Amino acid sequence: MMKPRISLFAEHEREDRRSKIGDPLVGLTKHVDFEALAASIDAAAPRPSRAKGGRPPYSTLLMVKILVLQQLHNLADDALEYQLLDRRSFLQFLDLTESSSIPDAKTIWLFRDRLAQAGAGTLVFEQVQQQLQKHGYMARCGQIVDASLV
Repeated sequence: MMKPRISLFAEHEREDRRSKIGDPLVGLTKHVDFEALAASIDAAAPRPSRAKGGRPPYSTLLMVKILVLQQLHNLADDALEYQLLDRRSFLQFLDLTESSSIPDAKTIWLFRDRLAQAGAGTLVFEQVQQQLQKHGYMARCGQIVDASLV
């Protein structure tokens, strides 16, 4: 029986293997201008006022990327929250690898509700699809095992 090899560089070695295989989320980042998409979302569905105080909201850029992950992998809000805590590739895509502050299911729901109330619920996915098609790709959803760009 082979024992697992213990290494101080295990995370780095796994990252190298993931890079060689090809991370579809890296390709998504290259072909989708998420910052422009977040700006159009803020124009269509302005962020709530902080006049009453409270915790500052997560950035629109982060929340848009989270909704894209949710759509690509066909995840419910609670399942998405778990995946955000568990999957290193999701954290890298969201630039949250060193953060202890991860949006919870209720935060994700509230952001999606804000978009729906402003009539911008489908704006995110339409714009992502358009940007991917310009590069010859088509996003496929519901493939947690192989969520790839085809």
